[in-house]
Amino acid sequence: MQWPTRTSLRLQLDAMAWHLLPGICVLCNARSNAALDLCGACFDALPWLAQGCPQCALPLPGDGGQSCGACAARRPPFVRTVAPMRYAAPVSRMILRLKFGGSSVDARVLGGLLAQAIYERYAVLPPVDRIVPVPLGYWRLLRRGHNQAALLARWISHHTGIPADYAVCTRRRNTVAQTDLGRRARLLNLRGAFAVQGNLDGQRIAIVDDVMTTGATATSLARVLLASGATEVHVWAVARTLEPQPHP
Repeated sequence: MQWPTRTSLRLQLDAMAWHLLPGICVLCNARSNAALDLCGACFDALPWLAQGCPQCALPLPGDGGQSCGACAARRPPFVRTVAPMRYAAPVSRMILRLKFGGSSVDARVLGGLLAQAIYERYAVLPPVDRIVPVPLGYWRLLRRGHNQAALLARWISHHTGIPADYAVCTRRRNTVAQTDLGRRARLLNLRGAFAVQGNLDGQRIAIVDDVMTTGATATSLARVLLASGATEVHVWAVARTLEPQPHP
């Protein structure tokens, strides 16, 4: 099964009209007539990130495909990262609405865009056996009422047919917010934070998150998944911050 390329998807936006009501662009409120609820102009203006380092998704000179220096020197515990956009406006606004407001429309649009990138980046599908959203701690989940990674995983599963598992991985303890922490501090903050319920022997797992910043969350969770029997871990995130970070 081949997902449309970005160009072909752009050309098909008007052909993907809803049967009952026209789509409304989530960014400019224009009538989009598209199932993505994203008009053509706003689609083109998204901060697309060219394919770079296969492991960490940081941009590289040329066409990408080669590992960056940090990943070549010390491989991360995940084999591939798909992050189709930079964490910049207007995607950052959509992610904030999703993260703190539980926006179902933004979850659907961003999940669809990430699913498209997954189809583009893998020659063979399905690339993994199970999708695992990054879990939230109990109190943070209680305050927000939702897990933004789980909302994204739902739509990725819908588009790809890969089952999403919302229970196999839990957060054993609440961690402090990581916004102002560096990579090493983030890794220390996340030590012992994740646990896996059950056996993942022989399975390829995709971690789903909204933003990949330093890669500390993906690194910590991937190590736990591998220790529980997973053979490969992939990372799928909507957006990537571009500050290069050394691996631990």
